Amino acid sequence: MCFIISILGLILAFNFYHAGEFLLAAGSLLVSLFFIYLMIKNILFVKKLKEKKDDN
Repeated sequence: MCFIISILGLILAFNFYHAGEFLLAAGSLLVSLFFIYLMIKNILFVKKLKEKKDDN
C-alpha cells in the first residue's frame, strides 16, 4: 500500500511541477518520500523478524 501511495505522490508531484505549482509539488514529494521511508522501515523490520525466527 505504501508503494502505491508513494508512486501516486510522485506522479502528482511531477504534474504539479509542470503546472507551475511548486508548493503543491513539494508537498506531494514530501508525502511520497515519507511513505517510501515507512515502506523501507517495514521491510527492514520484517527481515529482522524472519532472521530472529530462523535462529530459534
